[in-house]
Amino acid sequence: MDHPRRPVGRVAAQRSAACGVLLLLCGVVHGEELAPRRVEDASATVSPARGLFSARSVRLGIEVSRHEARVVAYTLKPVPFVRELRIDEPRGHTESPQVQVEVALLGPGEMRYTQRADVGPLCLAHDPGFADHVNGDTIRLHRDAFVIEVPELAGYDRIEVAYFESDRGQPVRKVLVTEKLDPGGFTPAGGPLGYQDLAFAGPSGPGESKPSPAATVIWPEQRGDPDIYKVYGNEAESTSRINVTIVPDGYTYPEKAVMETHAEALIADFRAKTPYKEHDSFINYTLVYAYSRYSGTDECDCGIILDTAMGTRFPDAGDPCGGSANRCLYYGTSCDSSGTENIVAAELRAPAHDETIVMVNTTRYGGCGGARAVYSAGNGSATEIAVHELGHSLGGLADEYQGNPTCSAFAGEINTSSDPINGAWPEWIGDLGPPREGAQYYDQCRYRPTGNCEMRSLFQEFCPVCNQHWSLVLFGHPRIAPTAPISGATPVSPATAVVGEAVDFAVTTRFSTGPQITNSIEWSVDGPGFTEPTVLGSGPAFSHTFDTPGSFTVQASVIADTNFVKPSRYGANLDTAVFDVQANLPAAPLEVSPAGTAEPVLFTSKETLVWEDGAASGASTFNLYRGDLSGLDSGEYGTCLDSDLPANSATDSDVPASGVGWLYLITGANPGGEGPMGGNSASDPRPNGSPCN
Repeated sequence: MDHPRRPVGRVAAQRSAACGVLLLLCGVVHGEELAPRRVEDASATVSPARGLFSARSVRLGIEVSRHEARVVAYTLKPVPFVRELRIDEPRGHTESPQVQVEVALLGPGEMRYTQRADVGPLCLAHDPGFADHVNGDTIRLHRDAFVIEVPELAGYDRIEVAYFESDRGQPVRKVLVTEKLDPGGFTPAGGPLGYQDLAFAGPSGPGESKPSPAATVIWPEQRGDPDIYKVYGNEAESTSRINVTIVPDGYTYPEKAVMETHAEALIADFRAKTPYKEHDSFINYTLVYAYSRYSGTDECDCGIILDTAMGTRFPDAGDPCGGSANRCLYYGTSCDSSGTENIVAAELRAPAHDETIVMVNTTRYGGCGGARAVYSAGNGSATEIAVHELGHSLGGLADEYQGNPTCSAFAGEINTSSDPINGAWPEWIGDLGPPREGAQYYDQCRYRPTGNCEMRSLFQEFCPVCNQHWSLVLFGHPRIAPTAPISGATPVSPATAVVGEAVDFAVTTRFSTGPQITNSIEWSVDGPGFTEPTVLGSGPAFSHTFDTPGSFTVQASVIADTNFVKPSRYGANLDTAVFDVQANLPAAPLEVSPAGTAEPVLFTSKETLVWEDGAASGASTFNLYRGDLSGLDSGEYGTCLDSDLPANSATDSDVPASGVGWLYLITGANPGGEGPMGGNSASDPRPNGSPCN
């Protein structure tokens, strides 16, 4: 969960440089922030700089509640840790479902490494003993765990976890725990690296014991099975793709084939559904193999309690056994013990991890979207449930269905709104018409964009407002943003150019694909001779000749998914590559066809005169001089006969009078001026008494 980067020119909120000031105001952080080993992507052509902090990464599973936190488990991954150098400003916790959590590695002396990430939905307004907040098929827990990657650094073996509370508009840092990363919390996570391989490894004693997970998980190696995980996508691109980890629950080891069938059906449905299919090259799906002692899930409302690996359950919601209203299938505590630690352990096993779908082996209809998406994999609507639930967990979309006959003024203001005129999508009103009443569980006072949508009913398409939001979420994801829509640009900025010579510019793009996808690339130039930036080209490559000297700005504006996103909403789908170019006059040309050249000035016919081309002298055009031989004694070398000749030849059909001889001299010219006429027999420069220009 790295911090997203904002490419130069991207339409997004600027992060303030006053982060350090805010930290001082909070009075909480002292010491020096760790610098990276080296800076990556240092050119401002495409994106802000990122830093390489370590050759390998430590992946942490951290559980958080209102007053405490703990490291559930951690592991070591052979993946370089690269992160944008900017750190998000502290943000005080309010009633927003997303909570900003700060994780700091503490090193020798006062050194520290700080990272902040949004986690949730999570409620820190109440203690964990309060009932979970369930609305339809969305849920907010009071205690949950998340996975975050940090660098592996010698001496940095302590973790500090904090979040920020709001106090009169100022973020006040609340430290939840400072904990040592000792052997007791380490897990190889199905991989070959052990605690002793860590750069900060201490003595190999047992370390502080961790509480054992309440739910029982059976890992494949306990059965002698080498299948730890399976990636559907391209594992080699895991650092530049969103990695969705599929965590199975309620599958016994003999049901391995059932588990794989369910996972493959899930992935096939995602790859066939807009907008997932158009962005499939941005996503990896990873099935982590984990087995349960019993098949199925807890059905607390029916008195069915099973020891399954991830501890999922239908809660005891007061409905009749199996009642259709009780469909929030999720994990946590209810009628059985929690399996959250095992979910984290499964996430640590994936080669890379960003989002989770918990796939539950039950035919009972259900699912829920929270910090993770959970769905009933054996149900006839299984894959559609998962598509819908990931709309909550990854997309941040609200439910559009209704049911409560009363009126509520609160709405999510993405695909639901309390505004009956424009909704939260005024840019779409001309296409879709006025908002429809009834959304986010209420019949009145809440509005949705269209009559139906995947966030209202299963087996529907996502509405245009949802697709627009999906595009912005995907392109803004920290895995995707550094390489999309622009992944590279040439030449490196700042660049130099020679007046009169073409310069080639190019951007390398990473777009979504599909027959309905449209993208835009426009090139503009600003500088001397332009009253404002002027669009002069399109496409990934652009060539421009600077006619005058001076400082210019060349910009490539790259917009992805223009079919999904309205111009007023352009944000993460818009990249700009900016090239600062200094155009300079070239040096004046050298002598054309000097003595001894392989291409001297000569007549190839009675009228045709030729000489060497401009490559040797640096000339872009030529001037032809003709003079009377009788004037040589007085230092006269002729007058201009023809100027600005584009090629290295000319014709002269004139014939000198009897007893008169003519001489011919060629000079080169370019924007830097006119070259010399050469030297006389004494090697003195020949004066140009009648220059052409």
